[in-house]
Amino acid sequence: MSINIHKMRYLPLVAALALAGCGGDDGGMGSASALSSAGAPQPGSTPTVTTPPSAPPPATANVDKSVPPVELPDTVVPVNYRLWFRPNDALNAFDGRADVEIKVLKPVNNIVIAGHRIKFANGRVTLQPGNIQLIATPQDKGDYYQLRPVSGTIAAGNYSLHMEWSGIINFKSYDDPVTKTGGSCGDDPYPGCSAAEGVFRVDLKGTDGKTSGAILTQGETNLARQWFPGWDEPAFRPTYEVTAEVPQSWRVVSNAAEKPSTNVGGGYKLVQFEKTPPMPSYLLFFGGGMFDTYEDNFTSPLPGGKGGLHLRVFTPPGMSDWAKPAMDRTKQALDFYYRYTGIPLPLTKFDTVAANDAFKEQKDLNFGGMENWGSILEFADDILPQPGQPMSQYGNEVLTHEVAHQWFGDLVTTDWWDDVWLNESFATFFETKTTIQFFPDQFSWLDQVKNKYRVINRDIGPNAFPVAPNFNDWASNDFVLSASAFTYDKGGHVLKMLENYLGEQTLRHGLQQYLVDYSFGNGTPKRLWDALSKASGQPVGPIGDSYVRQTGVPLISLDTQCDLTKNQTVVTLKQQPFPNKNAYPGLQWTVPLTLAYGQGLAKHTTLALKGTQTQTRIEGCTGVVADPSGLDYYVVNYSDAAWSGLLTQINTSTDPVLLANLKSEAALLVANNLAPASRSTSIGSVASPAAMKLRQTPSFGGIAPVEKERPTLRYQGMFKPRKTVAQ
Repeated sequence: MSINIHKMRYLPLVAALALAGCGGDDGGMGSASALSSAGAPQPGSTPTVTTPPSAPPPATANVDKSVPPVELPDTVVPVNYRLWFRPNDALNAFDGRADVEIKVLKPVNNIVIAGHRIKFANGRVTLQPGNIQLIATPQDKGDYYQLRPVSGTIAAGNYSLHMEWSGIINFKSYDDPVTKTGGSCGDDPYPGCSAAEGVFRVDLKGTDGKTSGAILTQGETNLARQWFPGWDEPAFRPTYEVTAEVPQSWRVVSNAAEKPSTNVGGGYKLVQFEKTPPMPSYLLFFGGGMFDTYEDNFTSPLPGGKGGLHLRVFTPPGMSDWAKPAMDRTKQALDFYYRYTGIPLPLTKFDTVAANDAFKEQKDLNFGGMENWGSILEFADDILPQPGQPMSQYGNEVLTHEVAHQWFGDLVTTDWWDDVWLNESFATFFETKTTIQFFPDQFSWLDQVKNKYRVINRDIGPNAFPVAPNFNDWASNDFVLSASAFTYDKGGHVLKMLENYLGEQTLRHGLQQYLVDYSFGNGTPKRLWDALSKASGQPVGPIGDSYVRQTGVPLISLDTQCDLTKNQTVVTLKQQPFPNKNAYPGLQWTVPLTLAYGQGLAKHTTLALKGTQTQTRIEGCTGVVADPSGLDYYVVNYSDAAWSGLLTQINTSTDPVLLANLKSEAALLVANNLAPASRSTSIGSVASPAAMKLRQTPSFGGIAPVEKERPTLRYQGMFKPRKTVAQ
């Protein structure tokens, strides 16, 4: 999901693609190899995409793809939903029913399901076989119901659970807009009201200026329970067969392909969709209204054309001709991800739904796009430029972000919302890759560095959150997490740093292993680290966990001494937390370091700093720089000797990205009284002219600054069990 700021604009992640270095070691003499002339990727370079795409590795044998549920019991498992619903004529309420194939794994007194703002129909909740009447009883805490038999228990076995209910079609309103009380938002118990919850209404506005009501759905994070009652958390992956009765004039869309419709009278038709792949409830989607469509086909680049898709862009009336850029971007993005992963989508079609933005103008709409599997949701002013106009940078990024989620989030889903970075950090990381690949004119290497320091400043401030918090340490019911800058941006920087350290192809092979092993299942940090460790032959877990499970940034002290007897430079490295205002700051990291040295900083070595300090030796008496890409997530404070040696190796022709990082790094150190003011002066005289030179190249493009925190993601329910954290 993309999250917006201001008009809910989402700031794209800023981790840039760098040419890969080799794997790390524990210290000592590292392996040396040549980088580009500046020891870092050059502005305007693009990532390589293997043609033809490399096949993913075989799945690891006997892998457990499941995770235990967090809030709901693990005694009842949904297998398949046959879901029906019908909106009323006023588009403010709907009726729903479902027949759910379930497995009861052991005898239970009740079946616990999630439901919010729905009302069960009396006597219409039953269990077959046996025609067992169930009473829906709300629990005292949370959005949960116990479905209890009138007497006795429910034996283990396979059942069909029938439920009927009515629900609300959300539309943002207040009875008193000044005080923001009453109405659909004033009665919302959660902070940051948005009508984009469960089933919600939008008013499509056509090119002729006329408006018509339409409905969409939004399930992330725990909002699907406003549409249908059930197992609304990522651990459960049933299949779904969606049916709806809607006005005859509507075009409809859901995750799977549509079947022929049937006239049911009264101006309505019955539409049915094929069965979806197994997926969590938050990804289920339905849209209906007076949409136009723009259609095309995607030809898979995989052997035999495996995974080809029929493509559609749903637009407001009269705007189908505006959808060609979005269609082109979708095909580019799909081609990129097919080639990168080697894994086709398990779908026959792929839709993009572009709704009008009268609703989006509301200040506290909490998302800018949604990755529903096979039917992503976007907004018209982002991805539908007027005919003859190009799509905006933001439109390109948000579209490729949601397409990336089809693999990272949909095919493999996070285990729980405190690990949502497993979805979002990757989608944002790949945003940058696709921007560099297809729109280098919209990409700025310098702005990647600037954004890294914006994130670092947030990370050392009083409101920092871990990328992957453990909810049972500091969470409660109705938990509100203002951590999007970390789950999206910092997480993406960590992934970029791992790519720099492990190598681009090694990271790619590790991600392929992760996707193959956990397809149609759940990812966890450990499962990701294990896949990367398998691909690289190195222990990635200590690095990854030290960065995602604590706040702050490591401060690396770097000193150099020349050993003339061996013609080597002795590099001493120490770490401590950068001074911060965190309530619970990180204390120590396993830091993946890249050191560049030699003439023009053209050689490099890598090592993992596991403890508080280490030493390594490099050939020749030379200046040394840590983080030659300028994109790794640590701050380096050079000793006077090391700084003097470094200055002898750089000049205005040195990689401007490296120089920009050194300049920003020096400014941060000086501002925190960790380095003399001369540090900024000495690097500024070199970095500023180089930056101006880069800004004059055609490849420079700007990225908007972070001006305020993103809106909150809402979490509700029990603490996450500790036992699941290590999985």
